[in-house]
Amino acid sequence: MLTNCLLFPKCNMTAVPDNWIIHGLWPSNFTGANPRNCSSFFDVSQIPQNIAKEMNRQWPNLNKNESNDQFWDKQWRMHGSCAESVPGVQNIGEYFTKVITLANMYNIKEILNSSRITEGNQYPAATIQDAIVLSTTKLSKIIESKMRCAKNWLFEIRICFNKQFEVIDCPNVTNSTLKLTYPSKPSPAAQALRCDVSSNGHSTSQFLSLIAFLIAFPSFLLLKV
Repeated sequence: MLTNCLLFPKCNMTAVPDNWIIHGLWPSNFTGANPRNCSSFFDVSQIPQNIAKEMNRQWPNLNKNESNDQFWDKQWRMHGSCAESVPGVQNIGEYFTKVITLANMYNIKEILNSSRITEGNQYPAATIQDAIVLSTTKLSKIIESKMRCAKNWLFEIRICFNKQFEVIDCPNVTNSTLKLTYPSKPSPAAQALRCDVSSNGHSTSQFLSLIAFLIAFPSFLLLKV
């Protein structure tokens, strides 16, 4: 997504697709730290070929210095491996299949389009939330960019699930009065806008995760998009 590329110097802006892309399915707790790095093992061959094909389209690595496999490896080791106790995502094949299934069920671009929320325009955060609720019946977590060069641009939408993969209200959702910019596909002009993170006084670490679709487990599942 364009907002992420503006914030992430290693992003291959020419590879940004028209669709929202998946960030990951993350086991999460309602309180306390979320589980991470539960296994160091990853074998990309365990992903069904038809799912891997979809992942190349919906879950690409926009880091121009890494392959898609490397991004999926990190997502599994850091997050997916911590959900192995949850039926339906107990191994590599199941986990990635479930993520693609959920991403197809909750297609963010289609959900927003159905409420006439389209790229290149500004909308109140509450209007975007209403569109998500209309489709899922639950509150999502809407994240905006806080960088000076892309302030209040739509950055990420998180959908939360319980361990039965039923959508639930995401925790700590507050009513926002912000008006957010829904950026369109990048152009050469957008390339020139790329943020210099260090000059804005922010650590680059908070922007290294590629955004699109998220999900969470132990207590709930967080689908980031």
